[in-house]
Amino acid sequence: MKDLHIHIERGPYEVQWIERFINKAEQMGMEEICLLEHSIRFKDFHETFKEAREYSLYQKRWFDGKAKSAHTLDEYKALIDKIRSKDYPVKVSFGLEICYFEQHCDLIQKLVSDGYFDYLIGSVHWVDNWTFNQRKYQWLGKDFNKIYRRYFALENSLVESGIFDIIAHPDLITCHSLYPDYDLNEEYVRLCNNAKKHNVLLEMNTSKGLGVNDDFFKAAKASGVGFSTGSDAHCVEDVGRRIAEVTSLISRS
Repeated sequence: MKDLHIHIERGPYEVQWIERFINKAEQMGMEEICLLEHSIRFKDFHETFKEAREYSLYQKRWFDGKAKSAHTLDEYKALIDKIRSKDYPVKVSFGLEICYFEQHCDLIQKLVSDGYFDYLIGSVHWVDNWTFNQRKYQWLGKDFNKIYRRYFALENSLVESGIFDIIAHPDLITCHSLYPDYDLNEEYVRLCNNAKKHNVLLEMNTSKGLGVNDDFFKAAKASGVGFSTGSDAHCVEDVGRRIAEVTSLISRS
């Protein structure tokens, strides 16, 4: 069993903090974990957020708040080097969850071109610089069909970029249970086939349920795309959350 989506952001860059996650993973029977940080957590990536920051006052305040506690990639790598020098009963990998901004694809590629990280997870949290998942009221007056079509276009762009190993929570657009009035199956099939073609794993994220919805999952199984499993834990207690269940679901379906 693998939990390849665990955030360490609530603690210091110290070995003792990381070992709490490792100990929990061992208790949960994990064979491998991937510890990571959101790209917003690093000054190196802040240029990729510049249009999103200017989109609205809400997003400016959000970004500026996050920027106050930002690290550098070198600080993160120094911590990782310490952990990599030790032996643990669980395989410990490290990565990044990168907010995908299509217009900054070249910069993202440059920042990760050294191949240092074990996993690069791509996330679409922004539709043309607008944050769709933070507040439901922000959808008021929006064209749902247009948003969904653009969201899946960005997901496919992420896959085709050649940067990422995994698409994180590929159905995040449904987080507020607001839906378009067209059939999404075509979107699911296209994305899954594209992910398979480009050797990108589709994440079954257990933060709210057991991954993607039934239609999405059926499309994924039919396409033969590979799966990744991740708890999206933001605290030690959630490491390995429902990974056994989702692993069983994938294997038996």
